[in-house]
Amino acid sequence: MEVLIIGSEGFIGKELTAFLKQQGHTVTGADIIAQTGDDYHQINAMDPDYAKVMTEKRFDFCINASGQANVRQSFDEPKLDFDSNAVTVFRLLDAIRIARPTCKFLQLSSAAVYGNTTEPILRTDFPPQPFSPYGYHKWMAELVCSEFNRFYKLPTCCIRIFSVYGEGQTKLLFWDIWQKYNRQPDKIELFGSGDEKRDFIYIKDLARAVEFIMLHHPFDGTTVNVANGRGWSIREAATSFCKLLDAKTALVFSQKSKSGDPNSLVADISTLAAYGYQPAYAFEKGLSKYIQWLKEKK
Repeated sequence: MEVLIIGSEGFIGKELTAFLKQQGHTVTGADIIAQTGDDYHQINAMDPDYAKVMTEKRFDFCINASGQANVRQSFDEPKLDFDSNAVTVFRLLDAIRIARPTCKFLQLSSAAVYGNTTEPILRTDFPPQPFSPYGYHKWMAELVCSEFNRFYKLPTCCIRIFSVYGEGQTKLLFWDIWQKYNRQPDKIELFGSGDEKRDFIYIKDLARAVEFIMLHHPFDGTTVNVANGRGWSIREAATSFCKLLDAKTALVFSQKSKSGDPNSLVADISTLAAYGYQPAYAFEKGLSKYIQWLKEKK
């Protein structure tokens, strides 16, 4: 299949590009970073011409892995977040409508659309209740995908990604622990109570899940949860990470929450499982590979 990945130089975009090439797909990357090569397009951040990119090859799929992915920053710079996460999706879909209406569009959304719920397991039919600008803008992008599917018959699908981690990631929980460990290995303070739950998925499993969706989803404007269907408390996850570091570290939780951080995000993955997905990497195995990458990077 001929695949275009927007945001191919980001954390998820890079892994998707490498994995889909390994699977035998022809992949073209596109991002704002300057690069050379016949399989790459540099996007003008101020005036992106997505229609021009879409006409150069007969793409079967366009995967949007671009966008700002910082919840806290979305409070400080909501316009930047809106432009990055909602306006870009409209521009991409309008370009597809004009230039390549048969191209299937896969939008990388986020579990942040669910907000701070009390639901133990989140199904995609649960009403979105975002409580950050980032969550709202991801939800708006999903609505744009639904709009173009309904009114212009474009094949679209949104995937709500939960807590992805792995090589190449330079933010969020495990990166934060790593940075603090290098400064003070005997004691690490983290936000929250430690009882907050997350559904972690290793980056290589995420790439596999995306291919299952590409092959099996009807692209009818609906959404799919992408996770492993298990909740880990932040305390459990942080403890596992420190043990794999072979560190005798005291974990302290501040009992203070960061803006936009939900208490629990655990996914129902019945749709993804029906497509044949099962995790290939146990949580600790994925963490070990990530730690190896962090040590090599250091």
